[in-house]
Amino acid sequence: MISDIYREKSPLSEKDCFVVFDRTKSSFTFPVHVHPEYELNFVEGAAGAQRIVGDSIETIGDKDLVFIANPELKHAWKDGDCSATDIHEITLQFHPSLIEQCLDKKQFQSIQELFSRAAKGVIFGANTIERILPLLRIITMEKDGFYSVMKLFILLYELSKGEDVRELSSASSPEMTTNEIMLNKLHRYISGNISKMICVSDAAAALNMSRSTFARFIKSNTEKNFTDYLFDFRINMAMQKLKKSMPIAEVVAHCGFNSISYFYRVFKKAKGITPAEFRDSHKQQQQLII
Repeated sequence: MISDIYREKSPLSEKDCFVVFDRTKSSFTFPVHVHPEYELNFVEGAAGAQRIVGDSIETIGDKDLVFIANPELKHAWKDGDCSATDIHEITLQFHPSLIEQCLDKKQFQSIQELFSRAAKGVIFGANTIERILPLLRIITMEKDGFYSVMKLFILLYELSKGEDVRELSSASSPEMTTNEIMLNKLHRYISGNISKMICVSDAAAALNMSRSTFARFIKSNTEKNFTDYLFDFRINMAMQKLKKSMPIAEVVAHCGFNSISYFYRVFKKAKGITPAEFRDSHKQQQQLII
């Protein structure tokens, strides 16, 4: 049921127009989810990954651009057959109210039509991606709030003029599968116990499964064993905390690592840089909240 879907809390505040993230990553770990904000998501260098939008499940190519204009349309990107470790992702989220008051104006007719189709999620073809990608990259670097909003409107207009647009989901608000519900239940369980030691038997019990059933479930749905899945979960949670400038000692305690030295060692092995280097480099990245 829709109530079982993981509901993401965006960093976008009521006083902001939109938020854009420009990041690199080695895997997709976020569960199938929904959120009130409309979202444009661009993924590059993740050929073989799996995209889920509503009841649409597809394997993506090297460049994937999707727009979702529906607070209840579930979506996620999963590793699938992607073996890349330098995935580039640009995510842009904005309040529907930012533009809703303009949609009944004739100058916004094409954008209104795009939004209507995007209630089912839409994917853009190579021609549109190549045409708008320079503008999307400029938005990630724009430091002037007013100009960035104007560029967002131009971006939406250019997307609305694309001729290689395809709807993804057959319905605007499909229900989740049993496996998706269980994965989201697991995500909530780990999130709530991330600072503690979590063993496979505890996780299996949280999903009312035997250890053997749980092991098969994890392997078939994530292509990882539970130890690797939990490790990636902790690392990605740590990255989120580091991006918010949480002190490293607190990150270690919050995310359930044994010690600071252990955290440094496994983080560098996983990401190629130390936690401190990751935190400092993130401060220099363009993360724009207007």
